[in-house]
Amino acid sequence: MSLLDEKMTSELANSLKKASGAARTSLEETVTRQTTRLRSSTKTRKSAATRERIMAAATSLMVERGNTDFQMSEVSSRCKMSKGALYYYFADKDALVEAIFDRSIDELVESVEGAVAGAPSALEALVSLTRELTCRMSVGSPLALAMTREVIDANNSVLPSMETHFARIIAIISAQLERAKGEGMVRVGVNSRLGAVAISGAYIFAALEVASLGEDAPTGDRLAHSLIDMALNGMGTEVAHSALAVAGCGSSLPVQEPEKATSHLSEQG
Repeated sequence: MSLLDEKMTSELANSLKKASGAARTSLEETVTRQTTRLRSSTKTRKSAATRERIMAAATSLMVERGNTDFQMSEVSSRCKMSKGALYYYFADKDALVEAIFDRSIDELVESVEGAVAGAPSALEALVSLTRELTCRMSVGSPLALAMTREVIDANNSVLPSMETHFARIIAIISAQLERAKGEGMVRVGVNSRLGAVAISGAYIFAALEVASLGEDAPTGDRLAHSLIDMALNGMGTEVAHSALAVAGCGSSLPVQEPEKATSHLSEQG
């Protein structure tokens, strides 16, 4: 073998050795990254499960007592974990209640979106979303209890706080009011967003108040139909409509007869 052949053979061997080493290093780095991601994913799932367990325990305490006056030590006891571990997931009780409130809002939005998605008309969509909203806002529900605490803690920023939390609900109602305009159920000149804010606020507080009305208080479909009736027909008589018109507050359009506007509701029971 010539000296040139030996040199080429040596260089080729070195190149192969370097390529093999680079491939091995790359493979090791890939395996390390995949292992790290797997461990991180497992840790994330475990952390999420632990957070859910903590929130479930706190929610149970709230529902059992009808308020949010629980202690973090009670939550840690139910979860069979130390208070130190509990505070790793939630800085304090306020943070825990707020997390429960946010999750309840998410669940409410999902249920309302589902109810509206299958509704063949704006009226039925409004009835369905009213039913979902009032049921989930019923006295003693996690959402109602958490919201009560949020309102108290909000101090002077109650309305901005509530509007922020219920922004998606307001958007859904606003969209259905626009849909109702196209179906001739709502006056074209009505401000849909303002109407949605007014309706959502009325529905929320009506749901919280209904328990104090006694055994005859409307619930479920009855409550939903009553609220829709007031939203679309109003509470005034023809005398009130005439007085409002004189005062410059009434609509220039004729008022629809109640039996016509609520005929669909009667059919639904």
